[in-house]
Amino acid sequence: MLLFLDSDQVCADLAARQLSCPSCLVGRLAPWAHARPRVVSLLGGRRVELTPRRARCMGCRRTHVLLPAWCAPRRAHGVEVIATALGARGHGAGYRVIAEGLDVAAGTVRGWLRRVGVRVEQLRAAATGQLYLLDPAAAPLEPTGSGLGDALAALAAAVDAALRLLGGGRPGLVWALIGQLGLARQLAPIRDD
Repeated sequence: MLLFLDSDQVCADLAARQLSCPSCLVGRLAPWAHARPRVVSLLGGRRVELTPRRARCMGCRRTHVLLPAWCAPRRAHGVEVIATALGARGHGAGYRVIAEGLDVAAGTVRGWLRRVGVRVEQLRAAATGQLYLLDPAAAPLEPTGSGLGDALAALAAAVDAALRLLGGGRPGLVWALIGQLGLARQLAPIRDD
């Protein structure tokens, strides 16, 4: 899965074969049909029907699905719903209360919390790395007292740095940046390789 922020730009880059293959690192991606259609649930009961583009590496021939970064791979809910659940958990709410507030099945919320709980250090490390790539002069982050709190603080700081670089004024970009800068990857299923 490849996550992108700007659908017009990624389509233009794909058509011009300017995207490098993440598998072999030397091949170029070319358009190659579409992935299966899916419906993604967002906050407020909104639902978005999405048919992601597929791309195929001209070198190694592997295929990749191109997803908007606000869409968590292999999840029926968008990053905004999952991040809101994690934020509520960081403030002490239990999974049942969170599920009721978001109108999501309790088992689904419990799964998100467990998945991120197992990978909370990877999320913190990825977000902190992104923060210092985006703003090398950023002040060190203060510990919050919990692993999830530290990870969410690092993610928020990285998103803030990215928005400053992009000139701010694009609030719709926040959820996509949260996904792009670390959260979406941590929600992917664990593979038994």
